[in-house]
Amino acid sequence: MIKKTMKALYYERFGGPEVLQIRDLPVPEPKDNEVLIKVEVTHYCNGDQLARIGNSPWPLMRPAAKLMMGIFKPRQKVLGGEFSGVVERVGKDVTKYKSGDRVFGFTDMQFGAHAEFVCLPEKAPISILPDEVSFEDGAAIGGSNAQTAMHFINVADIKPGQKILINGASGGIGRVALQLAKHLGAHVTGTCSEQNKQLVLDLGADAVIDYRVTDFTTKGEKYDVIIDCAGFLPWRKVEPVLTPTGKHMLAMFHISHLLQQRKTKGKGGKEQLCVLAPAKPENLKRIGELLAEGALKPIISKRFSFDGVIEAAKLYDTNTQKGCIIVKPHEWNGK
Repeated sequence: MIKKTMKALYYERFGGPEVLQIRDLPVPEPKDNEVLIKVEVTHYCNGDQLARIGNSPWPLMRPAAKLMMGIFKPRQKVLGGEFSGVVERVGKDVTKYKSGDRVFGFTDMQFGAHAEFVCLPEKAPISILPDEVSFEDGAAIGGSNAQTAMHFINVADIKPGQKILINGASGGIGRVALQLAKHLGAHVTGTCSEQNKQLVLDLGADAVIDYRVTDFTTKGEKYDVIIDCAGFLPWRKVEPVLTPTGKHMLAMFHISHLLQQRKTKGKGGKEQLCVLAPAKPENLKRIGELLAEGALKPIISKRFSFDGVIEAAKLYDTNTQKGCIIVKPHEWNGK
């Protein structure tokens, strides 16, 4: 029997966790080029928080973010970007997936994954989840964060023995980038708060700097690559601690960083690179393989059944969790 309705995390106005509610909605019907996915696990993440409040911390993206998310009220009423699940049905033109396939990834700006089912185009940033990888791990690795980290590592072209610093190593992008860099044989230093030091060490970091106590740009160490996941570090501070061909790579940036990139990129010396990661299923495929090999592992701090998803949002807002918050849409009151 085909299910007609589903539980979904719904909101009609921007604000705090109090704007969220659980509603019964129709199960979406896949178009000819779409797949209907039964969502097993979702990852409550930064994208959900930003969409809920309707803004971006990145100044250059604020106008575009408002247009995409909605100016006065949300365009998309169901949150949720990063997930794992099973293909339920496919449209008649779909060739890449079939019913029963285990998949993971993210919905990009469509959202909608905090629900029992989500409908996505075949070409969306999703990939097959290897049998060796649990649904929890597939969602918790964070499809969006993971492919961003993979793109950073690919652009950096990291070689064994290189010295890498990851600014914000305990965050969603940083955790994956750290593990990928170690997998490639780099010597990795991570910055984070003292409370996350052990987590970053457990992920394989060779050294950890507490950013609240020490400014890494004053320590005299030089790095081949600095992956900046945590802020908008100015070139004047970073340039002295780069090797002669070192790269400073930013996940978020100001106009000043773009101007500096124009001055330095491709000139044969130190470079500032403002990196926008395209959504590539092939990056997710590699992430899945590394999860299966054990080279990548997500950190899960809290699990919620779906009736606790609003509590999950409240917990995320406290910024006290070490790792991912995951939600299971088909579990209710722990059942």
